[in-house]
Amino acid sequence: MIILNFKKITLLVLTSLFFLSAMVVTSSAKERRVGVAVGSWFKYGTIDVSWSSNDPSATFPPPDQEWLGEFNKTEWIFISVEDVSGTNITFQATFHYKNGTEQNLDGRIDINDGTTNGVMSLTFISADLAVNDTLYSPALSYPDHIYPPPYITWKINETIVKTYPDGARRETNHVKITWTSGDTETTIFDLLWDKQTGVLVESKSEAIRQTTDYLTIWSASYRISDSNLWTAPEFPTLSTLLIVVVIVAVPTITAISIFKLRHIKDFRHARNS
Repeated sequence: MIILNFKKITLLVLTSLFFLSAMVVTSSAKERRVGVAVGSWFKYGTIDVSWSSNDPSATFPPPDQEWLGEFNKTEWIFISVEDVSGTNITFQATFHYKNGTEQNLDGRIDINDGTTNGVMSLTFISADLAVNDTLYSPALSYPDHIYPPPYITWKINETIVKTYPDGARRETNHVKITWTSGDTETTIFDLLWDKQTGVLVESKSEAIRQTTDYLTIWSASYRISDSNLWTAPEFPTLSTLLIVVVIVAVPTITAISIFKLRHIKDFRHARNS
């Protein structure tokens, strides 16, 4: 009877711990946490911009997409984290242009509500977001006369494994959204962030604008090319796994062999005595 009660108590405790841990995981998944530190840096390369239009009056960059012109002139972008305070990240973005000149811009973003000064706005989100988590929390700090950007409530579509600098295979949060602006323009955003750090690792946007008989199409993409955020693969390689197996197996086999030898000696000694 005592044994039965003990088993029931043990089962109850284990069940309670399971549900408690589930609650902790669920609640912590919504917590907004900065995944970088002062001194973290990363570099974006492979910047590609394309634009075409059959509208004779169209110009590049389009009047409302001046950033396309900047990106088209850019060879690489270097981001360094200057300060972290709560959920706020202050960073410097260095744009290195193809003609050899550079421009430094100071950026800031709150990874909780998404408020930003507009410099490389989607570079950071919270670390450890899961599928169906929004990129940012409700934008309570936006004034009534300023509407928050639409990306505030975009949700993580999936978490996949991708390979980035130094051969690191990383869990990556993926968002792909089709955004329609009025009846004339459709834009597809395809974005990926490193899950552990919340840093943007790939960005691609494509837009199609139809005005009367004219069609204008543009796209822009860039990808992380170097960083000090990680220096080793997040997931073990085959060689690493083999080493672990050998490390574990050798002592185990040795212990089993010693045990068998002692057992044989004890058996022989008992038989001869």
